[in-house]
Amino acid sequence: MNPDTRPALTALVTGGSKGIGRAVSLMLARSGVNIALLLRQDRNSAERLVAEIRQTGRRARAYYGDITDRGQVGARVAAIAADFGAIDMLVNNAGAAAAGDLLSLDDAAWQQVVSVNLNGCFVVGTEVAKIMRAAGGGSIVNIAGASADRCYPGAGAFGPSKAAVVNLTRQMAVEWADYGIRVNGVSPGPIRAAADDWQRREPQLAAEVARLPLRRAGLPEEVAAAVGYLLSPDAAYTTGQMLVVDGGGLCTWYMTR
Repeated sequence: MNPDTRPALTALVTGGSKGIGRAVSLMLARSGVNIALLLRQDRNSAERLVAEIRQTGRRARAYYGDITDRGQVGARVAAIAADFGAIDMLVNNAGAAAAGDLLSLDDAAWQQVVSVNLNGCFVVGTEVAKIMRAAGGGSIVNIAGASADRCYPGAGAFGPSKAAVVNLTRQMAVEWADYGIRVNGVSPGPIRAAADDWQRREPQLAAEVARLPLRRAGLPEEVAAAVGYLLSPDAAYTTGQMLVVDGGGLCTWYMTR
């Protein structure tokens, strides 16, 4: 078949209206992939992104629901598969954070972060994997975080929940390889948009970033490039791996007190 006449692939991106999710969605769309967004809220940003994707010539639509609710997720995934004809790729990007030291972090905040970051990844991943298994395969990328591998004071539940996502990624990869489903992850470090004046608002983070080996924050587009590689045929022999995109932070002790 002529590559130009092949049906376009479809990617489902959770939490994709801003930041890394937005960059991933635009990167995939520009490479010829149709985009389905799954979000809980922020409809204005989502609909603006849908319009921007459609300007690339690709199909796009936003769906709304709670990624921790299997009933809602199952219904949305079925609708996406029916509307687009398939779900070939999944990017589990949606996440939550609640800063604070563990002795002051209340149970509700802990449960919310773990529920979105870990349970949401599990629920969406398993519902999409059923679709991919029936279709003969697919590719999944889970967004974790460099703090999954490195603790620092005051991170609350974020690091522990993302560490669980790393292990869940490997578990998915092992269990779903026979179905033709590859599962990998990307762990971003400090990521900020190029035009955002974040250094003025976040001076402590700016000081930490200055001590990174690459001495700058990463860009959402750089994380998107890593995701794109892992989803692509170039990574056909790669599964169960985490790609850390953090400016070399894991090699240093830049975040010591």
